[in-house]
Amino acid sequence: MKRPVGPGGATPPPRAPQSAAATPRPVQASKIAKPAKAPQPAKAPKPPKLTRAERKAQKASHRAAAQASQRTRVTPAAPARVDAVGSRVQGIRRPASEPGKPVTPVLTEERKEPRRPAHRLTKAQQEAAEAKRKLKEAVKARKAFERDEVRRFTAHLRRRKIIWGSVAGSLAAIMIFVSVGVFTPVLALQTIAVEGATRVPADQIMAALQPQINKPLPLVDMGAVRKAVEAQPLVKSYSTVALPPHTLLIKIVERSPIGYLSVNGNLIMVDPAGVVLEQSTEKTPGIPVLTVEGGSAQSKGFVAAVDVINSLPGALAGQLEEVIANTTDDVTLVLTGGARVFWGGPENAAMKNRVLTQLLAVNPVGSVSEYDVSSPKTAVVR
Repeated sequence: MKRPVGPGGATPPPRAPQSAAATPRPVQASKIAKPAKAPQPAKAPKPPKLTRAERKAQKASHRAAAQASQRTRVTPAAPARVDAVGSRVQGIRRPASEPGKPVTPVLTEERKEPRRPAHRLTKAQQEAAEAKRKLKEAVKARKAFERDEVRRFTAHLRRRKIIWGSVAGSLAAIMIFVSVGVFTPVLALQTIAVEGATRVPADQIMAALQPQINKPLPLVDMGAVRKAVEAQPLVKSYSTVALPPHTLLIKIVERSPIGYLSVNGNLIMVDPAGVVLEQSTEKTPGIPVLTVEGGSAQSKGFVAAVDVINSLPGALAGQLEEVIANTTDDVTLVLTGGARVFWGGPENAAMKNRVLTQLLAVNPVGSVSEYDVSSPKTAVVR
């Protein structure tokens, strides 16, 4: 086949041969070499089986490492800012040719992970550790037993110490209290009060005890108190009560009148013991006149009359005008209104009171003049 001829009929010059290096020749796909397979890494040997304690230690180390990694923070370096003309750092212009200084990242110190145990304990080492642990527990139990035995055999000594300590403390407290009360004005007497005095002149008792003022309450002279109270004939009994810090209370029980004795036309008020309470010419309502042999409180009729009056109920005793007792077996009561009650002796007082109460309810005073209950089983109304 002929090549075309160029203009002018000239044949174009032949092309220069190209070198193999300049013009690569296409390579067939079938002849491309396959890449060699990378050698597979050898399989790692299986780790030895860990004990329970080693597994716990390994978990603890992993947990500590995770916490340390969370606490570790890296501050990245800020990129340097470069302008075409220059840059400004805190108001200072820097030429563009000067490169920005790199910022060194700040790293926090990481915590070291706990060291993993190097190897497992052998059976002999485990047995030795177990024996050591049991020995330690046995020694501890032995010491506890010995301590309990010592406490058990010395319990009586501790009780004795407690008792003696309590006694010593009580004695010390008493001595301190007595010292404060005796040698200091903390418990000085400043007020004397009399309670229960109606007929008894309380002013006379308080005046007689004035020398005891400003004395400590434990040192008040009780003999002087007794003399001041016993000087009043109307006092039957008394008692004293110290009211700290400055008061002494005297409680008085006065003698109660039982009746009047008529002596030479005068009325003498007496109590059941025959003590003279007062002398007057007028009779107080509700207090009867005692008519006894000789008009004396020493007669037997006075004792019988007192026994009969004390056995009567309060409502009936208030209606008495006169009690006549010439002998111990012949007691006559004169009621308000003039009615008489023949009582007899002081025996069977409870039955006589019941019979007389029923007779007064059926036959009131004024409808009859005499009630005879000397024999309560056969009472008579006249």
